[in-house]
Amino acid sequence: MILWPTVDEFAQLVNKHKGKWVLDTETDGLDVRGPDAPNTAHFIGLTPLGTSVCCIFLRPRFEQVRQIVEGLELIGHNIRFDLHALDLNPRFAPYDTLVGAYFENTVRRLSLDHFSAVNGWPKIATPDLIKQGRILEMDPHEVAEYLADDCVRTGQLFTRLRTERPELCPDFALGAAVARMEARGIRLLDQPLSELGRTLRLRRDELQKALVDEGFDGNPGSSKQVGQWLILNGRRLPLTPTGNPSSSKLVLTKLVDRGDSLAKLLLDYRQATKLVSAFVEPLPTLARNGVLYPQVNTTRTKTGRFSYSDPNLQQIPKRSALGAKFRGCFTSVPGTGVSGADYSQVELRVAASLAQEGVLLDAFAAGRDPHTEVAAKMLGKSVTEITSQERFGAKAVNFGILNGMGARRLATELKSTVNEANKFLSDYRRSLPQLTEWMEQVWRESEAFYIAETVAGRKRIYSMDEETRPAISVVVQGSAAELMRRALVAVDASGLKPILVVHDEIIVEGSGHGEMLADIMRDGANQAFPSKLKGVSFDAEGGDGATWADV
Repeated sequence: MILWPTVDEFAQLVNKHKGKWVLDTETDGLDVRGPDAPNTAHFIGLTPLGTSVCCIFLRPRFEQVRQIVEGLELIGHNIRFDLHALDLNPRFAPYDTLVGAYFENTVRRLSLDHFSAVNGWPKIATPDLIKQGRILEMDPHEVAEYLADDCVRTGQLFTRLRTERPELCPDFALGAAVARMEARGIRLLDQPLSELGRTLRLRRDELQKALVDEGFDGNPGSSKQVGQWLILNGRRLPLTPTGNPSSSKLVLTKLVDRGDSLAKLLLDYRQATKLVSAFVEPLPTLARNGVLYPQVNTTRTKTGRFSYSDPNLQQIPKRSALGAKFRGCFTSVPGTGVSGADYSQVELRVAASLAQEGVLLDAFAAGRDPHTEVAAKMLGKSVTEITSQERFGAKAVNFGILNGMGARRLATELKSTVNEANKFLSDYRRSLPQLTEWMEQVWRESEAFYIAETVAGRKRIYSMDEETRPAISVVVQGSAAELMRRALVAVDASGLKPILVVHDEIIVEGSGHGEMLADIMRDGANQAFPSKLKGVSFDAEGGDGATWADV
């Protein structure tokens, strides 16, 4: 370990070790995204790969070698965090061992402590003060020793991953693109959010008064009290595992479908309350100078899709008037508007291609509506004879069956009996034989080998006692996510500036780029896996506006 090296000492070491270098940092907290972030790196460790020589810098000295470090090929475990903590812009896309390990199994534990334990590597336990972000209260030599140990273990993990998979992880370039996106931030517009908050609070209070007028004097947020009240008012409810009457969203939705006004009041109250508590109230507190810097989680879901936290913008309503009002509260930081594009029915196209299902492939190739085509095939009608309700039923199955929808859930969607839903599913499977056979094959293989795999080779490994039926959604959702990962890298490389990735949609800074963005996403998806995703073209549609809602 080399403590506090001079610029000349570090430059000589870099000249001696021309290969990759491991980077790690110790910070005084976890909020490091964006300019003026409250937390930053105070200790920086750099180790030539394959050695145990670790250079430990304090922040002032590190600034003197910043340009040298930005020219190195860097490796890190969750290195995107370190890039933010140092405001570092490396010339080469860094390799992230956390991302590589996640590629091998999306449900494995990903900490360095875990990998050290399973590989028998000695590992210094994380000091409590480091966990608490109180590194400035520690002996600098103790911090340095812990940091050097992390650098060495990260290098060992990289070597192990490279040995097992010589080509490494195919989306290692993603980290730098996501880091730049996180650092740009998203402008939160106070006035429309305040107006929406007043509307929602008024609506919530009106709904609570309506519940009181109906005789409910308990806590509308208590599932137990609500369930007991509904039973007293003559409703039949299923029981939870603890024996209490269930008042879940699904249960209340079924009652609403039968015209139950009390259930409708409760659902509306819950929605208004959740939107206020989840977004209206916390968003301003999470913003710095009116800008949000949410965390994009690229290694957290079982399928490989992105998720968001601090705040979770993926939970913003989409297909409703309320969703439009919420999206109208977000724009680009420079105030130049935004452009956006999203994929058209990307998961259904992925499934059609993997299954080589002719009904769907023909519909997509001809630019026809796949839901109408499926309904016509099932019912033996011409497409011109299909009603909106029949199309809705086909659409519900097209999307639902890929996510494990069974007859009971379909019956809820279609407002039908379970027997009617079973017949609908049977007719669907008969009408789309290639898709049905492909799904059965995925289920057979996952049951036999306990693995589900995307088109990129990303794996979700099941334990022996886990249900493997969700393997279909891993393959389909996960493969669609692989397309989005590549699209984001391509968009970033084009010079456009992404600020949001929500499900199948990318939003960039500046109005007027929607068509270009859609072209990049379209080309990226169609060129990503030509040997595996055959027979279908992926499409995207772009738009522009002053806010996210306008796109």
